[in-house]
Amino acid sequence: MTRESNRHSMSDPAGRLNIALQRSGSGLNCRIDSTRPVTAARVFTSRTPLEVAGLIPMLFSICARAQSCAGVTALEQALGQPAPPAVDLARRRSVLVERLREHLWRILLDWPPLVGADPERETMQEVVRQAKTLCAALDPDGTLFRPDGTSGRSDRARMDQAVDQLDTLVAERVFGMSAADWLHEIDRRAALGDWAGSARTGAARLLHALALDGTGALGQSPVAPLPELADAELIAAMSGPAADDFVARPTWGGEPYETSPFARQSGAPLLLDLAPSLGNGILPRLAAQLREVALALVELRAEPESTSRTETPLPPGGGGVGGEGGGIGLGRAEAARGRLAHLARVADGRVREYRILAPTEWNCHPHGILARGLAGLPSADERLLERSAQLLVISTDPCVAYTLTISPT
Repeated sequence: MTRESNRHSMSDPAGRLNIALQRSGSGLNCRIDSTRPVTAARVFTSRTPLEVAGLIPMLFSICARAQSCAGVTALEQALGQPAPPAVDLARRRSVLVERLREHLWRILLDWPPLVGADPERETMQEVVRQAKTLCAALDPDGTLFRPDGTSGRSDRARMDQAVDQLDTLVAERVFGMSAADWLHEIDRRAALGDWAGSARTGAARLLHALALDGTGALGQSPVAPLPELADAELIAAMSGPAADDFVARPTWGGEPYETSPFARQSGAPLLLDLAPSLGNGILPRLAAQLREVALALVELRAEPESTSRTETPLPPGGGGVGGEGGGIGLGRAEAARGRLAHLARVADGRVREYRILAPTEWNCHPHGILARGLAGLPSADERLLERSAQLLVISTDPCVAYTLTISPT
């Protein structure tokens, strides 16, 4: 059996994952081969920081705003010119909009076919339109991700109107209630089960089906969420002699880790209540994505001074050592699939070193959450294996095209 992802923007220039499951006498073996161009950032070498900031979204079209946010932060830290708080907030909100759009892409297009329904393409088109409106309202001058300074001003009225439109749309097609109400009411396993069994949306139907057939507990692995990494330690790992190997197959203390929506939400009451019976299986992963959608809408509606970062914390951009000649900087952003890090070294007005550590390399590590979760699936029932493998890949959400192949012994 072979399946391929079908998101048309996930083209081979971004690389792809070849995921192979092979039956054996002791169960399943999983192999993940990646063609992702993890050293593509070398093209930034010898360019000016302003040129690099302009090239980042062109080179990385998936999660371009998260890439731009991490990149410009690294460049500013290297130059010793951190952005003012208003600019930093506008950038983070722009990344939040992108994260919302990416999660809804999966929920509206990939989830419905899993319960025999059609992808909700028209709804997703409207999501894309409103997300563009929101990003334009956050960055009316088109200069938000430039390292040469910007006001960070936003069109609040336009933002509010777009958030209202998105909240209404998501209430109708995903939650069956407002995002704020869903967050407030769905905070325990029993409440999630009641919602999944009564709401008439595709998302609710999928979670209800997983709860009924027991598939939601599958795909668990012992891989832990990525801990907070000190700036100095991460800079050393991303710029030392083994840096290329580290960004291609990252481990910390010799262990692979997870950075994902599930990792971000694992401390929330809902996920904690799911953990004893479902762990980090498929259903909790999908629930974490739903929670992130609701949180994004609530946070985008909040006034800047009251916007909470406790649910999805973002670490400092980095501890760059700047000055007239430049220095080294680290920028991080919470992209849809997990934590993204950019490292930039600047000297004499030019970028001399640049590396990117993406969440895909953590989550799709050969011994990471996806590989170990797939290897632990029950293999006796071929249809169950095919369905649960597809669900686990979707719930892990690689940001590039993939091929999933299941072979006999």
